[in-house]
Amino acid sequence: MKKRVILLVIIAAAALLIGGCGSKEQKAAHGDIKGHSIDIATGDFFEACDKWKPGDKVSFNFTSTAPVMFNVHYHTKMDKKYAIEQTLVDTFEGSFIVQTDDIHCCMWVNNNPNFVTLTYDMSLERGE
Repeated sequence: MKKRVILLVIIAAAALLIGGCGSKEQKAAHGDIKGHSIDIATGDFFEACDKWKPGDKVSFNFTSTAPVMFNVHYHTKMDKKYAIEQTLVDTFEGSFIVQTDDIHCCMWVNNNPNFVTLTYDMSLERGE
């Protein structure tokens, strides 16, 4: 019985410690990313999503070790809209002006037989 109580105390302390550490971390806004790299497995995808304000300009560039399907989209109540249409590329540089309050996602899909490494930058210019 005593061992169970000690074990529960240790588990509770660990949970509080982990929870406390996690809550102190600040997530970088996707408008402030520089040189972020991620591996994307075959048949998998990666999205960088954020909610920007209408009029904001989001600029980005990326390279990948093989071509990936790339797009920038957002979901309305009725369907999916594209700020940048889907394209197959291994390097890209561009920007878009946010038109709606919806969450926008930059999306990369790996349909290659091997994983790809994606490296991207994003910057944000606030609209007036």
